[in-house]
Amino acid sequence: MKYLYPVAIELGDEKTAYGVCFPDLDGCFTAGDTYDEALINAPDAIDMYLEDLADNGKTPPIPTKIEAHINDPEYVVFLWSIIEIDVSPYMGGQ
Repeated sequence: MKYLYPVAIELGDEKTAYGVCFPDLDGCFTAGDTYDEALINAPDAIDMYLEDLADNGKTPPIPTKIEAHINDPEYVVFLWSIIEIDVSPYMGGQ
């Protein structure tokens, strides 16, 4: 089973990394020195987050449509992408 998780990317510059957060995955974040690096790091961050949930007997949260986040004032300056993740390994046999 694959989920499409929205990814919010905060722009970086020469002094600041590009920050990445996942509105549907509370406390899950990563970063990269470039936009591309930040996106490359995103699937690993999600996998580690979901592995931790599974280790604690929880299943992956169902993603919210990206449109629900785009107009959220908390994310007004963020760029958006979507990461496809196979959540089957984290479903605990469900």
